[in-house]
Amino acid sequence: MSEDENIMETIDCGSIKEHKEIRSALGPFRTFPDYTIIYPEVVIKALCNLYEEYNQAFIPLVATNREWETDYGLCMNGSFVNYCVQIDMVGLSEVELKILDSMSEIEVREILRKKIFEIENSIAMYQLLERIFSQNGHDSFFKIRFRAVLDDLRRRFDKPIALLAVTEEKYEAILASEFGRCPDEKLTNSEVKNLSGFDTLFSPQQFCEYLVTNNGECKHLLYVRSSDPIAKLKKPNLVVDHPLLSDSAVRRVIKANALTLNVDIPEMEYDRRINDTKDYMVEMNMAFPIISIEDLHSDGFREYLYTQGIDLADVESGKVSIRCKPTKGAYGCYGHVSGFLTEKKFSKNLKRNLRLRGPYVIQLEMITPIVVNSSLGVELTYIDRNFVGMINGHPQFIGGVRNLIPTDAVEAREHRIHGNSLSIYAEIKSMN
Repeated sequence: MSEDENIMETIDCGSIKEHKEIRSALGPFRTFPDYTIIYPEVVIKALCNLYEEYNQAFIPLVATNREWETDYGLCMNGSFVNYCVQIDMVGLSEVELKILDSMSEIEVREILRKKIFEIENSIAMYQLLERIFSQNGHDSFFKIRFRAVLDDLRRRFDKPIALLAVTEEKYEAILASEFGRCPDEKLTNSEVKNLSGFDTLFSPQQFCEYLVTNNGECKHLLYVRSSDPIAKLKKPNLVVDHPLLSDSAVRRVIKANALTLNVDIPEMEYDRRINDTKDYMVEMNMAFPIISIEDLHSDGFREYLYTQGIDLADVESGKVSIRCKPTKGAYGCYGHVSGFLTEKKFSKNLKRNLRLRGPYVIQLEMITPIVVNSSLGVELTYIDRNFVGMINGHPQFIGGVRNLIPTDAVEAREHRIHGNSLSIYAEIKSMN
């Protein structure tokens, strides 16, 4: 099958279940409770090895970002480590999984490398991921493993773990999406623990008050949620108030107690920024960096495409579609520009976004597979979101979720297959 064609298969995914019990402003959520995807061990090993490679790629990024020797001191396991990551990738069909199961780990790793959209080191939607696949009083695969990651960190450092929102906008977004609460509604620590696995949630104001109460000492490990608000992702020139990260004394405390490698000074030089970075993709040969559209005609881009099995002439002539992503400060599909190099609209959009958002990274546009649900006669396309973390010093597969949406949806036609009201989820897990 050609790489520019959809893989299609027919599977009985069963009926759809709606989950109203999950407390989130983004719900309700829907699943295929009778459709479970089992990854073979060789795929698990390849994902874990890519996770270790990802951690290695952060060594120079952290070195550039660091301000004090104490920065990220807790994120060490021989070298810098992201304790839990989300790997967004092209979904693996049943046919592909059977083929991959007969291959070596090295071969599988290189195939998966070309299927990864990006890797995120600050995951979200804990309640959804933990509870949506729990059935008949039994915890889901993800919940068991994710809680093991958090418990291992508590034992290792003998401290509780706090979610920290660095802006008021992020705090309100977390309240709504993770806990289904409005800003003026009370949220107890026991509710935070039950719904997310973390011990408490700090807003910027609450964290400042906490430091005053404890004479400037932080007695929690900090899982920092530092991504920019959606409003800024849509309008990059929007100025966001940073009451915590603008204060050097507070920022130093945060970076010294952070479990996440994602803390920037708001006015930090571009090259030193690490929040929502995609610089690791270049180091891992998963993307090519550009600062102008002319770089898409360079020898460097030609060499990158060669490693992907593509000739530059096919890109320049419009035979192959590419996807361009902001290198820093963006997540999801915000700021993405995709299409053919021969299209005037594509070139115009890319030039405008380069001016607005700075450097970009380039990947080939990836074609997602299709499954026909024989029970309902519905055609769906999908991506796989997989989670890998560190438990007892070793990489562990934490589980995953297949995100399926109808092929006739606008998002599917525009290759924006992410969590939305059309999504139907299915569980991904390993045999063990």
